[in-house]
Amino acid sequence: MPTSKLGSFRATISGFCLIAIGLCFTRWAYTPLVPPMIDGGWVDKSEAGYLGGFNSFGYMIGCVIAIRGTRWCSPRGLMRISILVAVLSVAMGIRDLGFTWLAVARLASGIAGAVCIIHAPATMLRHVDSERRGFCSGIAFAGAGVMIVLTSLLLPLVLDHGASAGWMLETGLTLLMAWLAWPLVSTASPETVGPAKDDRPEPLDAERRGVLRLLSIAYVLAAIGVTPHTLFLADYLHRDLGVGIAGSSSLFAVLGAGCAVGSLTSGLASAWIGTRSKLIVAYLFGVIAVLMVLVFESVAMVTASAFLIGVFVLQCVPLTSVRTLEIVGLDRHASFWGLMAISFGGGLVVAAYGMSGMLELGFRYIDLFVVAEVTLVAGIGLIGMSWFRRMETTASEA
Repeated sequence: MPTSKLGSFRATISGFCLIAIGLCFTRWAYTPLVPPMIDGGWVDKSEAGYLGGFNSFGYMIGCVIAIRGTRWCSPRGLMRISILVAVLSVAMGIRDLGFTWLAVARLASGIAGAVCIIHAPATMLRHVDSERRGFCSGIAFAGAGVMIVLTSLLLPLVLDHGASAGWMLETGLTLLMAWLAWPLVSTASPETVGPAKDDRPEPLDAERRGVLRLLSIAYVLAAIGVTPHTLFLADYLHRDLGVGIAGSSSLFAVLGAGCAVGSLTSGLASAWIGTRSKLIVAYLFGVIAVLMVLVFESVAMVTASAFLIGVFVLQCVPLTSVRTLEIVGLDRHASFWGLMAISFGGGLVVAAYGMSGMLELGFRYIDLFVVAEVTLVAGIGLIGMSWFRRMETTASEA
């Protein structure tokens, strides 16, 4: 039980800051720093991608720690450690001490970010009235997009002094988010959670297993499909489209704006047209976004594409969570959603290392978007198949 009660507003602001740490500062805020790191000789293009792979691998590890670690450490302890690790790992980027140093930093950032993302919503919602939980969740998840926008707009002011100045700015912002999030973290449960007698989820019937399998594969494909935007976009704008370092950083803010819009509209949209239909629409946003890059290869269209990808990502995640809930039920949702989160992390790892390997072999950034388009088209096909299979199940149950 929490040791104190925060008001809805204060809890939502703290949740906003925790999500900002978990999705922005430990993950995506790295992307606008890729061009100055390459130009400064810290890494080359493929190494920058491999660093993204270490971060994604850390995210997978963090998901396992967040789910299983409460047996040995309380949620409060896990979250406190993760916030401190997040600040320290971002600060490690201030000095260029070699690829191994940066790889350790990105790995640690991924672990810390995953723990924050998984534990923040449940901790926050304990302090929010049930009728306001959807609205407050949307506000909290918008933290990632809002802080991406802010960071991307502030970075051009310091990047004339090199990548180190950018990392210093991000460290300061991460520290501010940690300070604002600390009151919520202090209300998390101080008790460890022992293993249940049977820690495995109860088996599903064949129809639901089939639907969930299609949904999980589509979710992995979504992770692969967004990687060119979330990892390589800033350097693609700088190196292939001739945008300056400051300009490429500023344009990355558009992706953050899309994330904020996607988060705020996901709940409303699913209420209007249903989760299944909205999930197909969300994947369509992703398909159209990547297609815009492939067809036009212009700064204006790539910028618009970044906005749509931001909308897609921050709609895909909560909608997939809700869809999983509809398939498996409330009692089994936590276990299955944890597995989905790990699967998504696996997709990010495959994409980051695979696409970095492509760059090392001489492929261009535009080739990565071709891979992304193929995977997202396949993903929307699987979502469509799951939609029809689920409709049959619903009809038979009715």
